Amino acid sequence: MRISLLGVDTPVTDDQRAYAEYRFFRALARHEALVRAVTVAVRYDAAANRSCLCTITVDLSPSGTVRTQARAPHPTAAIDRAAERTAWLLERRATTTAGCEVVSTRVW
Repeated sequence: MRISLLGVDTPVTDDQRAYAEYRFFRALARHEALVRAVTVAVRYDAAANRSCLCTITVDLSPSGTVRTQARAPHPTAAIDRAAERTAWLLERRATTTAGCEVVSTRVW
């Protein structure tokens, strides 16, 4: 799994890059076999009181892509929210097979 962090109109520090790599690897490790690459783009949104917008694109090699966004007051919080949302989307995608959603896999 390749994870890359891009700063759109804003510089990206080494600490932010390391944090994004760690956070996304931890969030998506369960789905490592499906994920080919993760692109994380961070930018400040002037229209939304300078909040930080984190846009994620996950390349699932044979089956397409997953895209999502998260907004927060600073980059690390936006990265956290985006990682959680991406993990949720991949989990949902993994439990959906052939158009039928698996409701639960627990034995009660």
